[in-house]
Amino acid sequence: MTDMAGLRLGIGLDVAALKIPRDTGWQALWGTVADRIDGVADFVTLEDGFARPEGDGPDAALLANWLGARTRHIGIIAGAPVNFLEPFHVSTAIATLDYVTEGRAGLLVQQLRGERAAEAGRAIGRLGGFPVLDPAALGRDALDAVEVIRRLWDSWEDDAVIRDPESQRFLDGAKLHTIGFKGAGFSVLGPSITPRPPQGQPVVATTFASGDDPALAAAADLVFLRPGAEGLASFLAKLRERTEGRGPLRFADVPVGRGGAADLAAQVADWSAAGLDGIRLDLRDPEIDLSELVETILPALGQAGFGPGAPGTTLRERLGLPAAVNRYAAAAA
Repeated sequence: MTDMAGLRLGIGLDVAALKIPRDTGWQALWGTVADRIDGVADFVTLEDGFARPEGDGPDAALLANWLGARTRHIGIIAGAPVNFLEPFHVSTAIATLDYVTEGRAGLLVQQLRGERAAEAGRAIGRLGGFPVLDPAALGRDALDAVEVIRRLWDSWEDDAVIRDPESQRFLDGAKLHTIGFKGAGFSVLGPSITPRPPQGQPVVATTFASGDDPALAAAADLVFLRPGAEGLASFLAKLRERTEGRGPLRFADVPVGRGGAADLAAQVADWSAAGLDGIRLDLRDPEIDLSELVETILPALGQAGFGPGAPGTTLRERLGLPAAVNRYAAAAA
């Protein structure tokens, strides 16, 4: 049997997919979710339902901060449609989440395309040509947004806060840095208004499907793979080639509710042999799928040898990612 110990496990939740009962509200429902998932996986991703007509309740970043205060172990990767939201605000929201969770935060980079982009454009309203709905421009904006977000996390050095009573200075201004980013669609000067997050760089994740531009995958720490008909082994090899050795952690997306738990365990063993780093169990109908996940699927994976990821208190440590080096401090040194 293939040794699956060390494979990482994530849970995928779609914020808009949970139908909020009017009598109890979203707090009761999400409180139950938090109780059931904390400690059973390395992380949970919260896909944001931005501009969906059926969406309800808080956005993913707000919900992530609410869940972060009610969990102790699981990493929380909050989704944001970065080609429609201002990267400065996304950066500070995820930095705040990292403080709330004491280093368990991450950003799920979502790209709105096609009809989803059109829905978002109608919801925002066109102003001065924004938002641009051209697919190439949306892709470029997403990549630029990730670069800006990462630079802003580094714009405070770790020891920028000095709290010096003698000089009456709270900050060492030399430890704050403007990022001076200017892209095709927007520019950001910086620095951030939030100190550098506990992890330095919270985990950045995105989804990669056949036909996607690999540049965004190469800029992420982990990718959720949707290979289509070509098969996962071939898709993994193609991703390694197209990211030129800068390969992020690779997770297969597995919809819950399709096939038996034993079949899933066998499939995961094959994927592990192909070089997979983990799986994300995607709960399309969380109210139904969560019970199957906790009561059936996770025990079956455990019996098949599926073990936890690397030990550690932060999400980067649990995923085996290296400590994040501050680009500006390193340049000054």
